[in-house]
Amino acid sequence: MFLELFIVSVLGLIIGSFLNVYILRLNTGRSATGRSGCMSCGERLDWRDLVPVFSFFVLRGRCTSCGSRISNQYWIVELTTAVVFVLVWLQGFSLLHTIFAFILLSLLIIIAVYDVKHTIIPNTVVYTFIALALISNVSFFDIANFSELSLPILLAVFSGAMVALPLFVLWGVSRGTWMGFGDVKLTFGFGVMIGIYDGLMAVMLGFILGAIIGVTLLHAPKVIRRLPLSPTSSRFTIGSEIPFAPFLILGFLLVFLFGVDILALADALI
Repeated sequence: MFLELFIVSVLGLIIGSFLNVYILRLNTGRSATGRSGCMSCGERLDWRDLVPVFSFFVLRGRCTSCGSRISNQYWIVELTTAVVFVLVWLQGFSLLHTIFAFILLSLLIIIAVYDVKHTIIPNTVVYTFIALALISNVSFFDIANFSELSLPILLAVFSGAMVALPLFVLWGVSRGTWMGFGDVKLTFGFGVMIGIYDGLMAVMLGFILGAIIGVTLLHAPKVIRRLPLSPTSSRFTIGSEIPFAPFLILGFLLVFLFGVDILALADALI
């Protein structure tokens, strides 16, 4: 078991390193497969500079060529991906569905970090997430031929629509000021992947976490400046645009990996 978890965690670190490259180069016109270089001086990085997590701390978060600071995003994404991969492995899924989970949750990590940095969810990533979630969902069914695909596909699409409906209403009523349409598409993918009930639980948790963190940011501005992935502007007001995808995704992870059921918890407390 220890060896399995070690291998999975190393795989997560490696994938996390690639996710960083993809996030930084997404929508910049740069290829995700080119050699990595310093974002400040452009110097190509040696293999010793590219060991996930460890290189960041060995180099004390600075480029060996120009001495500029390296973003905390690197080690946070790498370590987060490794932890998520280990948690997925512990679920005991079949190999096929473990691979699907690795890919789908990696896409969610990309969405969360990109939304924090740019307050927008990239269409290419969220559409890929929805498509793979649909394929993953359908693969659970025992289908003998293509003619039997229609029912599971319709069920998955219906689930996605039901989960996304509350956010779609908020988006429509506010004309996009309360909620971005990217969040609607993201929650549609939640429903496709984990069904109506669990998808709605993830959305509810996302709203609760978003409210808690939002109030904290409004009343504790000094905390924002210390956040390793804080946006460019650290001055939040009641009218500030706060990325919502990270909260939705955190809610999704709590439901998917830990089976958190907020209604059951509330009922137990009452």
